[in-house]
Amino acid sequence: MSFPLILSVMLAVQVPAADTSVQQAPPQATPPAWVVDGVPDTVWQLVEGTYAEEDDDRAKEMLKEAEAHARAATAGYETDVGRRFALAVVLGRRADIEGGRTKVVVASEFHEELEAVLALSPEHPQARHLMGRLYAGVRRMGRLTRWIATNLLGGSELKKATWEAAEGHLAFAEQAQPAVSQHHLQLANLYRDTDRVDLALAEARHVLEIPANSPLEVAARDEAAELEAWCLRELGIT
Repeated sequence: MSFPLILSVMLAVQVPAADTSVQQAPPQATPPAWVVDGVPDTVWQLVEGTYAEEDDDRAKEMLKEAEAHARAATAGYETDVGRRFALAVVLGRRADIEGGRTKVVVASEFHEELEAVLALSPEHPQARHLMGRLYAGVRRMGRLTRWIATNLLGGSELKKATWEAAEGHLAFAEQAQPAVSQHHLQLANLYRDTDRVDLALAEARHVLEIPANSPLEVAARDEAAELEAWCLRELGIT
């Protein structure tokens, strides 16, 4: 296996595009919550359409088109938080399905756009959540894979990712929007991965307390139930 191919395989599932209600929701007929005035319908329609698209190459082309429209919408409106966040969502979805060097480069652009949003609106809970998930995903990489991504494949922006920074962003989002199950779930996952099982259990149970009224919430509840069971085993609680 060639070295470039090895890198592509290693990175195929390693660089996360933090999931949001956009990034795991099925296609829908009405604009998702992240769409604001000034964001063209083509942007969210293309993003949503990628979930039903079985051809990966076609989905990638759809997202490139969505990105072009989103970037055009931000031209001249660089201080418009909603438009910038919409672009971040598109980049996040692109990073989710791209591979190899492109995945890392797009993830870095995703990070840069989230930083721009947070510079304009430091308490933007959705952007804080996405940043926390991105950082946590980077930290979950193996050491060698992370070094390759940040030093050889154009992901230098991702060097800023630390567990502490990830936790700070995720905890802020959870406190700002406590009724969002994904905020609790991702914080629970971080606690699990940093060996704080008791805190992971508490957050998983917060998810289970929230009504699951959408496919995304049902998925979060099911994942939280599995995490709760794992935590109980780890803690020796029956």
